[in-house]
Amino acid sequence: MDLKYLLISLILFYFNVYCVAQCHIDDWTALKALYESTNGDEWQENEGWEQIKNDSPPENCDLSKLKGVTLDEDYNARVERLSLPNNNLVGQLPEEIGKLTKIKNFSIPFNQVSGEIPATIGQLEILERVNLDFNNLNGEIPIEFLNLNNVSTIQLQYNLLSGEIPAGIVYLQNIFKIYLNNNQLIGQIPEYNNPNKSIFLFLHNNQLTGIIPSVFGNVRFNAQKLTLFNNNLGGCFDKNLNKMCDSFKDGVYGFQDSITEGNDFDATWSEFCFEGKGICDTTNVGQPNSSPPLVGTFNCE
Repeated sequence: MDLKYLLISLILFYFNVYCVAQCHIDDWTALKALYESTNGDEWQENEGWEQIKNDSPPENCDLSKLKGVTLDEDYNARVERLSLPNNNLVGQLPEEIGKLTKIKNFSIPFNQVSGEIPATIGQLEILERVNLDFNNLNGEIPIEFLNLNNVSTIQLQYNLLSGEIPAGIVYLQNIFKIYLNNNQLIGQIPEYNNPNKSIFLFLHNNQLTGIIPSVFGNVRFNAQKLTLFNNNLGGCFDKNLNKMCDSFKDGVYGFQDSITEGNDFDATWSEFCFEGKGICDTTNVGQPNSSPPLVGTFNCE
């Protein structure tokens, strides 16, 4: 056969298979693992998911027919969005979710997913939004989240997550909103010092300790973008934080509720802003003749 006609035949065969079977093997494998590990037969809505029940994709496989699955608009070939909110997912997230390498939106809130978040989530490098709110996830936030430089929104609130918050998560290239409230997170608040880019940082109802980073004054968080109430925070306030006071006067959540309520600071946020109470006294810090030495310590008014 002439090489030209052979090439044309192969191309036509490829496009015929491509059009009939819109099923990338990695996507199919990942969705199959998710279905099996979260008791898919008992989901409230699982229309179309019978395609993933065999050992291999069917000849007429079309993942766009799966409830909650959206393929990319340009080529209709890869999974771009997975949205299964309030759908009775019970079980754990499988490691195979790392195969959804073209996904931009991964959203399964209001379910009963438990266990740890797989480290393979860090392989979803073009992910823009992850929403795992209102589940029963536990363990630490995987350090692999720091690979997600395209992500703008991370929603992990109302779970059972523990351990410290990965410090670099606030510096992800496109990050805009981080919801970590209502977990069991410990350690200190991650410092964020980029006055040219404001982010939403919701950390209330955890077990965080330490003080509020002084650099937050440079960012000028307000009550709509920073919540810290009901933690184990305490101590004094750096004078630089006074730059945020005007932003909290609108009382969206109550003037001091989003900062000091349920913590153990030396003063309320209102007293700090209006009366100058609880300010860190650093006049003697690092002085060699102080008695006793005050290096690395703060005294609060």
